[in-house]
Amino acid sequence: MKEIINNRIVFIIPLVLLILINIFIYNNDYLYKTPILKITSIKTTEVESYYNNLGIEEKHYQKEIKGIITNTKLKGTIKKYDYEETYSSVVTDKYQVGDKVFIKSNEIDNLKRDFYLSILISIFILMIFLVGEFKGLLSVFSLIFNIIIFYIGLELYFKGISLLFICIIESILFSIISLYIAGGVNLKTKSAIISTIVSTIILLVLSYSVIKITNYKGITFNELKFLTVPPEDIIIPELLLGALGAIMDVSITISSSIAELIEKNKKVKQEVLVKSSKEIGKDIMSTMTNVLFFTYLCGGLPFFVLALRNGYSVYHYITNNLSLELTRFLTGSIGIIMTIPIATFICIKLMRRGDTNE
Repeated sequence: MKEIINNRIVFIIPLVLLILINIFIYNNDYLYKTPILKITSIKTTEVESYYNNLGIEEKHYQKEIKGIITNTKLKGTIKKYDYEETYSSVVTDKYQVGDKVFIKSNEIDNLKRDFYLSILISIFILMIFLVGEFKGLLSVFSLIFNIIIFYIGLELYFKGISLLFICIIESILFSIISLYIAGGVNLKTKSAIISTIVSTIILLVLSYSVIKITNYKGITFNELKFLTVPPEDIIIPELLLGALGAIMDVSITISSSIAELIEKNKKVKQEVLVKSSKEIGKDIMSTMTNVLFFTYLCGGLPFFVLALRNGYSVYHYITNNLSLELTRFLTGSIGIIMTIPIATFICIKLMRRGDTNE
């Protein structure tokens, strides 16, 4: 009973803290220099229909938005603005009463989204705390550290350091920080880190070799047209970081499984460990590759739907726009498959040399 009460108290503390943080963020308008309008009423004044060359209708709504300014010297002032909203909302937002929007050049510019983002982050933290308790919270700190490292890497890139070199160093740091925080300091984690680094380096060499031999044939960079640097400078680091998370997941799964088997039976034969690892690899291989597939698919889905609506055929769009997404998916999948035997070999060698609880 006492343990249940303590667990409830431990959960209530972060819950109350997150509620207070969200209340603060909702009322932090005074921190912004740009005027913020809290919408009190929305009235549609006119509806017009436009048609593209395929005859598809797109409705445009002229709206009168009324609200009160919540910050700056205009705080408390009631304002009205004319706003044009489109049915598809490709280039405009759909606002509701109660929303807060930024005002620039005497017109509505954008939605104030920090509160909604804070709500999502709070739900994520609470869920990860409920499932993983304090160990789950450590993974949040791991994510924060990785974001900081990634930001530092971007700053170094803008100062002229090679992006590929930065990504290689960051991949090593991401692996060490994430896996040590998740698994603790022991042989299991060490083997997972070594497996991740070795697999990532091999994948890097393999990807670089294939791309150089084929001279980027088969890959179109249409979705990277906005870049001010050659796409070739971005593709290798992108493939490397895209596959890193999946490689880490496979490495720690294989290492944890082998460590558990050895801990329960110190005399277990190597053949049994290899066979067990192979079976585990078969189970996680399909799920992890599907995770990569749907992750990259959802990234290009909005543009895919937009292209189809504007007359592009499925074949034309896939061949001209999705080749890069498919390359990312295939590279990550190769990394997953390759990591299974590498992690098995490294983990067995390390575990046989020492206690799994070191």
